[in-house]
Amino acid sequence: MNQDPTMAVLAAERRRCEAMLANDNAALADLLDPRLNFAHATGAVDDREAYLAKMAAGRIVYVGIAWDEERVNMLAPEAALLTGRMTTDVRVEGVDKRLNNRVTTVWAKDGDWRLVAFQSTPLAG
Repeated sequence: MNQDPTMAVLAAERRRCEAMLANDNAALADLLDPRLNFAHATGAVDDREAYLAKMAAGRIVYVGIAWDEERVNMLAPEAALLTGRMTTDVRVEGVDKRLNNRVTTVWAKDGDWRLVAFQSTPLAG
């Protein structure tokens, strides 16, 4: 039975967040498309290998992730846009931060749903 694509994208995002919180690079690697473009709220951009290397080295340690206002827009049968607000408690280079961002993600299905792009923008105030 095929899962509703909206629910499948949300489930893939939940797995991605769980892998980030567990610092499980193997699980995370399975969820990241080889074409990944990960744009941090600082403006820094990582490809898949750079992002996974930062995670593996402990340069980025996720402590808490909460989504709000999630919305999935199907762009095609195998492409989706997931947007919403994300509050993230993270340790970057040893510094604890709380990030309140508006987030846009792009997912593509090639067998499984994988994250192709991530863009976060800090919310004012």
